[in-house]
Amino acid sequence: MKSKNLLVALIIGTCLGASPILAHEGEPEPAVGLEKLGKVHFPTSCSAAAAQQFDRAVALLHSFWFQESGKAFAAIAQADPGCAMAHWGSAMTLFGNPFTWPLTGKALADGWAAVEKAKAAQAKTARERDYIAAVEAFYKDSDTRDHRSRALAYEKAMEKVYLRYPKDTEAAIFYALALNTTALPTDKTYAQQLRAAAILEKVFKAQPRHPGVAHYLIHSYDYPPIAKQGLPAARLYAGIAPAAPHALHMPSHIFTRQG
Repeated sequence: MKSKNLLVALIIGTCLGASPILAHEGEPEPAVGLEKLGKVHFPTSCSAAAAQQFDRAVALLHSFWFQESGKAFAAIAQADPGCAMAHWGSAMTLFGNPFTWPLTGKALADGWAAVEKAKAAQAKTARERDYIAAVEAFYKDSDTRDHRSRALAYEKAMEKVYLRYPKDTEAAIFYALALNTTALPTDKTYAQQLRAAAILEKVFKAQPRHPGVAHYLIHSYDYPPIAKQGLPAARLYAGIAPAAPHALHMPSHIFTRQG
C-alpha cells in the first residue's frame, strides 16, 4: 500500500513539474499572471500613462480578443478623455471577426457612436485623423449603404494611410487585413490575399513577435493551394501570444489544410 501511494505521489509530482505545452525550449516561463500577447507598438499622441495600455489594447485587438480589447480601449478613454485613438480602438473592436462579416445590428450603431467620439476628441496628429477617417468610412451611412461598399471604402482609406505613412508598420498590418477581408471568394488566383501576404512578410522579418502579423499571414494563406506558405506563421503564432485564445486556435487553419 505504501509503495502504491509513493507511486501515485511520484506521478502527481511529475505532472505538476512538467513544462506547459506552450513553453518554448530555452525560453523562460513568464511570471504568474503576466500576459503574453506578443510585441506591439502603436504610437499615439495620448498621454504617456496611456501609451503602454494602448499597445496592450492593440495587441488584444490583433488576436481578435474583442471583449478584452473593448475593455482596454474604454479604460484608456476614461483615463485620458483627450485620447481620440482610444475611441478609434473601440470602433475597430466592434468590427468583430471580419472574416464572418457582414456586420449587422447594434455593432454598427455602436461603431458609429465610437467614431463620433473619436472625431469630437480632435486627434492631435494628421496620422491619427487619417486612421479615424478610415474607420469612419466603414460605419458611415450603414443604414443606406450596403456592407461591401463600406468595406471597400475602408480598404481604400487604409491603403491611403499605408501609402502616406510608409514607416508605420501598424498601417501596413491593418491594410493587409483589410485586403484579406474584401478578397472575393471567386478569385482562385488568391491575388489579393497574396498581396496582403507580401506586405505582412516584410513586416514579419522586422517584427517576428508581432501577433497581428502572424495571425493575418495565416488568414492570407488559409487556402489549400497556398496553405504551405503559412506554415512558418502557424508554427509561431501560438507561442507569440499564448495568453490569447484565438492565437491557440489559428494555427489549426494551416495544419488541417496540410493534413
